[in-house]
Amino acid sequence: MARCYVAFYRGRGDWADRIVRFATRSAYSHCELIRSERRPKLGTGVECLSASRRDGGVRLKRIELDAAKWCIYDVAWAPDGTWDRAMEKLGAPYELWSLVTTHLLNFRRGNRERWFCSELIAYALRLDMPHAYSPGDLLRAIRDHTDTYHAARRAARADLRSGARGPDA
Repeated sequence: MARCYVAFYRGRGDWADRIVRFATRSAYSHCELIRSERRPKLGTGVECLSASRRDGGVRLKRIELDAAKWCIYDVAWAPDGTWDRAMEKLGAPYELWSLVTTHLLNFRRGNRERWFCSELIAYALRLDMPHAYSPGDLLRAIRDHTDTYHAARRAARADLRSGARGPDA
């Protein structure tokens, strides 16, 4: 069964990457959603889904994930339909300035007709207020949700081993 991963870009990039990193106070300026049967390997080409300024909007693209420029995170808790939810926005235009104004000027406004990378992925993951997520904020949310997900799974396994019954038993 395919799982979702998110790749975060930390490469030097261009002027827009520097603006995003400055406005969001993060080492990351871009992110890509990946669906794969197994964890993608850095240094290989992977089909990615995201909103990209360079490509003009929401698109699918094969990207070589250079280990010096990308980090990949498993999103084991991704809701069913995450990939399909993002795919529904394929072809929608890109929006850089709402990302910058949201994080630099704290406007916290989104435009559902135009998307930036982390907003699209937060939307696909069903996170509240997707327009409020910069790439760095999205990474923090993924880490927090992953910690909670694994803690809940450990607790459920412990309950099964101990024979504990739920609150409604």
